[in-house]
Amino acid sequence: MDDRVTGNHSEEDRLTAAAARGGFMQVQSEFPRYSPVSSSPSFTLKVIGHMIMSLEPKGEEQEKFRSNFKIISSSFASLPFKVPGTAFHRGIQARDRMYSMLDNVISKRREGQGFQNDFLESLIIKHSKAADGEADKDKLTDKQMKDNVLTLLVAGHDTTTAALTWLMKFLGENPQVLQRLREEHMEIQAKGKGGANLSWSEVISETLRRATILPWFSRKAAQDFEIDGYKIEKGWSVNLDVVSIHHDPEVFPQPEVFYPSRFDEPLKPFSFLGFGSGPRMCPGINLAKLEISIFIRHLACRYKWTPLERDDSVQHTLVRIAKNKYPVLVEPL
Repeated sequence: MDDRVTGNHSEEDRLTAAAARGGFMQVQSEFPRYSPVSSSPSFTLKVIGHMIMSLEPKGEEQEKFRSNFKIISSSFASLPFKVPGTAFHRGIQARDRMYSMLDNVISKRREGQGFQNDFLESLIIKHSKAADGEADKDKLTDKQMKDNVLTLLVAGHDTTTAALTWLMKFLGENPQVLQRLREEHMEIQAKGKGGANLSWSEVISETLRRATILPWFSRKAAQDFEIDGYKIEKGWSVNLDVVSIHHDPEVFPQPEVFYPSRFDEPLKPFSFLGFGSGPRMCPGINLAKLEISIFIRHLACRYKWTPLERDDSVQHTLVRIAKNKYPVLVEPL
């Protein structure tokens, strides 16, 4: 397990600080019972909110942000009826409140108040109107900027929460893998490398393969083509079954076994789709790697846990998550 992620050091510091203030301290305060599905959403939302728009992990703004985001997330699978009282209508109202918050932040930053080195700031700088006021078709409107921010928040929230949950489950069920991972991270700490070399190990890749958090990808055929005797016409919607690919015994022998070392060897192209592949690969891949790597280092080096329920059932929503939310008894090492 010697793969390494080396990123921008200031970014790691910011993410570690956000995690410490808004995530890991929460785990400590919740001894002895802890559910990653229940608690990780708070952690992941605070971290991604801090990274994208420098939102502090505590305070009134954070509470408004989290409350509206929760309503938006719960409305994803609702029928698209914009009628008062429906989940869809509540989701639209929450989205508009989020947009109002972003309008306020964007306005203040354009006035020179509170410059931040984050994703939103980069959008504002890159897509500000020219001094002469002339429109530029390549620049985003404020609505498009807000859509981009909200898209990243949604895409990086539920998926990371699910990944952290499955990670704890698979490590708990495979103590020899956990011990090896713990020793690796302890060695990193002993060498004083801190956050500069966070391990993006085979454990994470195997977790994403074994759990397959996003079970399918939908694509639109850009042209007519034929595959294995089947003709696909331009414009058709094509759904890729990622679960079957990740559990194909010809590609991954004994696919139901959690075996991280299978990633020591080169894989066949497009056989591992934890973050998708090609031009439509997940745009938040590096942030997700960094976030999970920080979490796993603190997890492995500071805590031990015991599952309170044995249940391998999967809840099939927009993402694949443990049906019982994987409640555990957490203790410090």
